Amino acid sequence: MGKKRSRQSRKSNGSMNSISKHTKRAMRADNKQDIMRVMLNKLDAWKKGKNVIIHEEGKNTKEGMIRKNARDVWGDPNRKFRM
Repeated sequence: MGKKRSRQSRKSNGSMNSISKHTKRAMRADNKQDIMRVMLNKLDAWKKGKNVIIHEEGKNTKEGMIRKNARDVWGDPNRKFRM
């Protein structure tokens, strides 16, 4: 059997986060406040074929916000354009 190599220092497993939780949460809160950025991100995800949920206002006041799949509202992102 071969001899094990010796190292000067131990290598990290990469389990530590380089950005704190507080910073991540603050960045996520900023992204959620900008409605245009949220909709552009949803549009990009829909174009890639991912499962995107869109909120629409209900017809009655009791319904509030209705969750709908983006494929039902915007159609299939992979279909060919026809004139």
